[in-house]
Amino acid sequence: MRRSERFMSALRDLTARRGTLTWRVLVGAGVALAVMYWWQLTQTGGSPVDARWYWSADPANLYPHPELGERNGYNYSPAFELVVGWGRLLPFEVFTAIWRAFLLATVVYLAGPFTVLVLLWYPVASEINAGNIQLLLALAIVLGFRWPVTWAFVLLTKVTPGLGLVWFLLRRRWRDLAIALGLTMAVALVTFALWPDRWAAYVKLITGGPAPAVAPWDLTLWDRLPWAIAAVVVGAWRGWRWTVIVAATLALPVFYWISPSLLVGTLPFVRAEIGRRLERRAVPPTGPSAPEQLPRQPVPGPSAILDP
Repeated sequence: MRRSERFMSALRDLTARRGTLTWRVLVGAGVALAVMYWWQLTQTGGSPVDARWYWSADPANLYPHPELGERNGYNYSPAFELVVGWGRLLPFEVFTAIWRAFLLATVVYLAGPFTVLVLLWYPVASEINAGNIQLLLALAIVLGFRWPVTWAFVLLTKVTPGLGLVWFLLRRRWRDLAIALGLTMAVALVTFALWPDRWAAYVKLITGGPAPAVAPWDLTLWDRLPWAIAAVVVGAWRGWRWTVIVAATLALPVFYWISPSLLVGTLPFVRAEIGRRLERRAVPPTGPSAPEQLPRQPVPGPSAILDP
């Protein structure tokens, strides 16, 4: 086998969702590293700064400081209580261990055979240590192409990454758009009926100050928003789903060291696209002199789950 053929074969293995030996070995190595990292963080405690904000928030006073980005770690809508409220019934260490395990499982699901490399990437490792929700946003956006209800999580937490829904608008996927916005509105209305004072405090929080710019890039949302809009518009024109993740990343309300971890959500789409292109190139020879070929079986890829 020529070197180029070996390289193409290796790429097919990496883009396969399951079945090949290479895929199984790489995913197994990723799972092993994820378990080791979880164990290390659980034993040492790490620095779960964001998880602590979620766990220690007072349900009766979720936003004690009305300055956006100042002394507030709980900056999401009251609907987020439906996601993290249960954690206060547990000791903080137990809640953090469960939360980090879910984040690590999300990485394995999204990155597949690239899990080891992804876990060694500083923004992702720091995200898991801190217990933030960028990885969960990535998961919600990826799943949102098949189940639009998951967009409610995006819109009811960091809000502005919901810019990615413009992709559905421009591609006239009205049903998906209606489901995403409809469920978001339903959850918002129900939680508003339960906690109107919390919603009032939340609206005051997110409208009460300028868009923050933090190190190391010191870019406000308004600095990044034109690029986010350009990414989602071009992606809708070309039919590229990965650009929705890029746009959502650029549209995060605050952009700092761990924010690029959301880009892990591009990997299922990139793997699926590479797999499709490789399959198109792997055309068997034709003609009277060509050897008899068995029918090719398609390489399973993320598109089996991502494509509606």
